[in-house]
Amino acid sequence: MDRKELIALREQVENRDQKEERIVQKLDPFMNGNVGIYYPINGEVNCFDDFKRYKNLYLPITQENGKMDFYQFTGKLYKGKFNCLEPSNKKKIDPLDLDVIIVPMIGFYKMHRLGYGKGYYDRYLKQTQAIKIGVAFDCQKLDHMDIKKTDVPMDLIITESKTIWK
Repeated sequence: MDRKELIALREQVENRDQKEERIVQKLDPFMNGNVGIYYPINGEVNCFDDFKRYKNLYLPITQENGKMDFYQFTGKLYKGKFNCLEPSNKKKIDPLDLDVIIVPMIGFYKMHRLGYGKGYYDRYLKQTQAIKIGVAFDCQKLDHMDIKKTDVPMDLIITESKTIWK
């Protein structure tokens, strides 16, 4: 399956609310310290709504030069350069100060994630020692994936039915 097919599959997940609730319950014990999270797009697992009141939450802002940084979420979002919602606060966190980072996935194979293909997350994940938690629905599990040297494995992957540890 290519990325477009996987995104379409993810967008059509049945019983989404119940599955996301199970994922959020499994994530909850890891929500300690400074946490990087994302605002969901294209059918990504929505963990944000359940954790948006968490005080040490950081959201990514991507730049045209391929760089991504995380900025503190203080309750307000605005539509950024790539039509994604971004935090209005411009207090950037150093990658080494993040304790946990929740990572969206289009698909996954073993401990590796398939993203949108631009490498934003992989470049950022190389800079941090945070616990890397990929979140996905069971239907996003792949039977095979080409793994590149630049791909950063997750420390754990959480789906509605499994927690997979490195």
